[in-house]
Amino acid sequence: MSLEKILKVIKRNKRFIISAHTNLEGDAICSELAFARLLQKMDKKTFIVNSDKIPQLYNFLPGVKSISRFNGKIPEYEVFCALDCADRERLGKLSKFIDKNKVLINLDHHKSNALFGDINWVMPNVSSACEMVYYLFKKSEINIDKTSALLLYVGILTDTGSFRYSNTSSSTHRIVAELLSKDLSANKIYQKIYEANPLDEMKVLSDILNKFETDKKAKVAWVEIESDALQKLYSRIDIADNVFDFLRSIRGVEVSLIFKEINSRETKVNFRSRGKIDVARFARIFGGGGHHNASGCTIKKGLKEAKRVVIRELNKLI
Repeated sequence: MSLEKILKVIKRNKRFIISAHTNLEGDAICSELAFARLLQKMDKKTFIVNSDKIPQLYNFLPGVKSISRFNGKIPEYEVFCALDCADRERLGKLSKFIDKNKVLINLDHHKSNALFGDINWVMPNVSSACEMVYYLFKKSEINIDKTSALLLYVGILTDTGSFRYSNTSSSTHRIVAELLSKDLSANKIYQKIYEANPLDEMKVLSDILNKFETDKKAKVAWVEIESDALQKLYSRIDIADNVFDFLRSIRGVEVSLIFKEINSRETKVNFRSRGKIDVARFARIFGGGGHHNASGCTIKKGLKEAKRVVIRELNKLI
């Protein structure tokens, strides 16, 4: 079993690099921090290194300042741990610095995972990478203290859309009940994540939402975020949660999209589905991936052309 293999590797080695996908969000960050705490409790040396910076939204998390942004080199290590990452390239610039002679652990919950590790522990039916780290705590019989519980809770909370998405199961709720018993305040955590958006950024977001579009049958809804607006938003508020909450509230919409202009030749696209459309499969058309109801990709085209191509293909599917 992959879980047992991971624990054997942990016991045999001392120095670990931990990393996650580009465009970091709650589950990626929290699974890194919680996994690092688990290793530290086992007297291991850990280094968390990512290609991208941490969004300011998550600055309240304990240990977040220990996370480094990749600067062209990484510390000496024995095991590289890729968390919440569907394929090697999603690690960003770090992907080129992984030593082929060192063990690579791939811990992920995406159905589209490419199984790129020496040890692949992939569980598409769980809520989050944090839920998987929870199982590691249990299997290793390491106590989940209050700090670890907070990290695991935030990761699960954000990746389930506050327990509203289809990846929320009865097991998820049982785990969360245990985590909350560690003297966590669900209300205070929710406020820090969802009710602390800066006024100026919410005004920018309001302008974006005001320009949302739909196809002729109102089955597909989307927004465009140009690069200048993206720079004003990206670091402090969770764009995806705010936008998708709005778009999925429209009756009849099956698929929601966010088109984000990275530059004049590159566009990131995020997809959400109500369930009828497998957006992970659809994203693979453009080299992306993810879950049945949530996925993404990067298209080597400008914003307008990327939108035209994606909407055309999506309308064929629907």
